[in-house]
Amino acid sequence: MNGGPSGLVVFLIVLLAPVVAQGQTPTKPRNAEIAAIALYAKEIEQFTKRNPRKKRMFGNVAGEEDKGDKWQEFKSAKKLEDENLDESAYVWLKDGKTVVAYFSFTSQSGDWYHYVTYYFRADGTLAKIHSQLNTFYGDTSVVRDKYYSSNGKRLRATTRYLDLQTQKPTKHPDFQDEPIPIYLTVRKLPFFKLL
Repeated sequence: MNGGPSGLVVFLIVLLAPVVAQGQTPTKPRNAEIAAIALYAKEIEQFTKRNPRKKRMFGNVAGEEDKGDKWQEFKSAKKLEDENLDESAYVWLKDGKTVVAYFSFTSQSGDWYHYVTYYFRADGTLAKIHSQLNTFYGDTSVVRDKYYSSNGKRLRATTRYLDLQTQKPTKHPDFQDEPIPIYLTVRKLPFFKLL
């Protein structure tokens, strides 16, 4: 066998071919993609912290008698908070593109609050969802992370259960769950036409 670099490459390809053929490496690209998404989400979080005034604020003003959504934009956080809405969202744009939407959902009674953050790529596709449901039904916080490929396929989902008061891990409690709306693209956001 030739001892040069090309001989080594041929040797490695021959050596690794059976491993690839057996399907033992597909998780490595997936793990790398998830790690890249996690890093991107951290960069976006830093961007939002450095640019708190660049957020846009939206609220669903549809009353109980209204069916569906009736979202409108608010010019100040105080005006949005004064409305005491069940659904609201803060949105940050970077270079003219929506990169994050932070939603807050609650019940009329205030028995639960659901905070859901959507991280979008520059092309408008969903990269990650991070959510925390705080509910008095079971005194639980449920923290979920979901990672998505650019074609909308879910790559990984994790769930952690925490005690509502101490925020320490707990076993799977008995609680009333609340669904996470899935917006696979920016265009699917309920207030997209207002952006």
